[in-house]
Amino acid sequence: MLLLKAPSIASSAVCSGRSDAVSQHHVLPAGSQQRGRRCMLPQQSPRPAGQPFARRTQLVCSATAAAPASTAASGSRGTLPTPAVPLKVVIAGAGISGLSLAVGLLKKGYEVVVLERDLTAIRGEGKYRGPIQVQSNALGALEALDKATAERVYQEGCVTGDRVNGLCDGITGDWYVKFDTYHPAIKQGLPATRVICRHTLQWILADTVRDLGGDNVIVNDVHVVDYAEKVDPASGKKTVQAICADGRVFEGDMLVGADGIWSKVRTKMVGHTEAFYSDYTCFTGISDFTPPDIDVVAYRVFLGNGQYFVSSDVGGGKMQWYAFHKEPPGMAGDKEGCRKQRLVELFGGWSHMVLDLIRATPEEDILRRDIYDRAPIFKWSEGRVALLGDSAHAMQPNLGQGGCMAIEDAYQLVLEISKGADKAAAAGKGSINVEEVLHSYFKKRVMRVSSIHGFARFAANMASTYKSYLGEGLGPLSWIQKFKIPHPGKLAGQPLIKLSMPPMLGWILGGYNGELRQSDRAFEARPGDAPKGFDPADFDLLMADDDALLHAVHAHWVLVPTEAVPAGGRSEAQQAAYLRHLAATDPKDEKVAATIGEAGVVVGRSPGSGLLLDCPTVSSSHARLERQGRDYYVADLGSQYGTFVNGRQLPPRGRARLLPGDVLRFGLPEDSALSGAGAAAANCGAALSSSSGGDCPGNVFTVKLQHDSLLAGAGHGQYRREQTPAAARAFALYEGRAAEQVATSG
Repeated sequence: MLLLKAPSIASSAVCSGRSDAVSQHHVLPAGSQQRGRRCMLPQQSPRPAGQPFARRTQLVCSATAAAPASTAASGSRGTLPTPAVPLKVVIAGAGISGLSLAVGLLKKGYEVVVLERDLTAIRGEGKYRGPIQVQSNALGALEALDKATAERVYQEGCVTGDRVNGLCDGITGDWYVKFDTYHPAIKQGLPATRVICRHTLQWILADTVRDLGGDNVIVNDVHVVDYAEKVDPASGKKTVQAICADGRVFEGDMLVGADGIWSKVRTKMVGHTEAFYSDYTCFTGISDFTPPDIDVVAYRVFLGNGQYFVSSDVGGGKMQWYAFHKEPPGMAGDKEGCRKQRLVELFGGWSHMVLDLIRATPEEDILRRDIYDRAPIFKWSEGRVALLGDSAHAMQPNLGQGGCMAIEDAYQLVLEISKGADKAAAAGKGSINVEEVLHSYFKKRVMRVSSIHGFARFAANMASTYKSYLGEGLGPLSWIQKFKIPHPGKLAGQPLIKLSMPPMLGWILGGYNGELRQSDRAFEARPGDAPKGFDPADFDLLMADDDALLHAVHAHWVLVPTEAVPAGGRSEAQQAAYLRHLAATDPKDEKVAATIGEAGVVVGRSPGSGLLLDCPTVSSSHARLERQGRDYYVADLGSQYGTFVNGRQLPPRGRARLLPGDVLRFGLPEDSALSGAGAAAANCGAALSSSSGGDCPGNVFTVKLQHDSLLAGAGHGQYRREQTPAAARAFALYEGRAAEQVATSG
């Protein structure tokens, strides 16, 4: 395990040397074994080759400044380079930005001390914040800072950039715009985007800091609240002091405020400013759920009016989701134990892909936070003090670039410091011009960061003002929605977004390569990042053709019993009861009424029916479900009371192609006033044939897809995408090995 300790030092002390005084110990489990609430990633953090965890069991972080560079630069990796000009950097904050900076500086041999108020995030204790998306641009920057650290992130993370991603209509679930993050990355020699548990990422970075700098670099229980610059009257040497809440003072040549959106360093530098509330709160959860298209789709953003929903594969058989809703901050209406119920009410009319994830998440695992950012500022430095990451440019999460920009910041600052050291050494000077270095860092970063900050706000606005149908959001005219007329804004916006998305993604992911090329990073694609659930050569086809994407899904088609909607619609009381029932049931427990295979399924009242419905309005041989080619159909067999798809009756002996989410009704049409048999059928029951197993509550069903692993008995939350034979074959072919060799080796 890793042991973090903080010494007890008199409040007036200036921490410039070493201290062996210890007042408390904090345990960081090896491998992030206890990462907080439902962390989804593997329980072992892989070590670089030849360095197993067993060889080192503790990391001791003393609340002192780091040892002199000659000592601090001799961690477990051996002696690191001696910089041309020495520099001591004090970093306020051991988040992703602060630790990334520490890794880069220690790798160059500079002296570093990292001051952290609370290390529970790294230990995996306290409030769980879920996974973080580390996109290709940030992974490239992390590689440039330290390749070994990046490799550990690659091993721990779940690749999402190897599949189709995009925007969907929240109500129908239909694709609105797909986007490809794979090819923009590999074409520019960058790794594919990944998600990783935030605790795990911070733990890997902290462990690397120990590797590079020794036991006393990270200091716990230290809250930086102020700073002051000073000049030694005898030597004229300039330094900066980080002043802590308990009176301790840490001194160095440079102070970097990496202390987040509520940064005290920022407040001292630019004055107090209020954070900007986005008008949205965010509910989030992780569910043990295997979507049917997990092999071909990594994440979706479901668009809506005043709300939107994001789902993402995070590896380990788990799905992370975020539900954004427009409401005042403060969680005034947030009742204990009622979050799932409220979310089902908010998203009750949305695609089953949204509702299934909410319903599959335990109530206690649903968290909530209000979303804030800060307006861009154009002062990132003052004298020997600089801002980094969220302290300089906290942004909304809609592009997944907040942490990515922080890692880029860290790389850029390390690069500018190295240039400043070389310049000082060439001029025969013994110190770096810190003010010049920090100004150059700001100039190199401000335009890119401000642009992406603006894109993130635009993305939030687009996702939450989308309207599926005409009449949505029109108050008294909302009844127009029942005609399902596509909203004009939706139709007009789609081609514009399709046109602008590729160049924007290309710039976000690859627009920083000019700076990265100043490092020794090799710009080569990683063969292991290739798509594993389908042939990489089919990527463009899946992007362009929704049917091809559906055909590529590794799933079987099933009918799931669904509660019938009364002909006149549900009353408020009925709808409330229905939503309560929905929130209380888990989609993983839904019974399958029928599986549609090659042989087809006959629906009817006769004993030989594959789906036997004992209902007066169901004919003896009512309808047939069948597969033809790669598509699925329902055909009416001349039934008396009709076969309905999404409320529309098929012509007698007519046929319709099925899509996931379609609602089928056999007999008892919603809009027909039936007497006698119809009234009796309102309470009819249905029994499945013995081959289907189980009871069916009615004659209304939803078409759903279930991943093949569920048919094989693996169960939700147990699927490992990389272990499927299809994945192994695709991986083998991409690397140039014969597929037969993989099959032979098992």
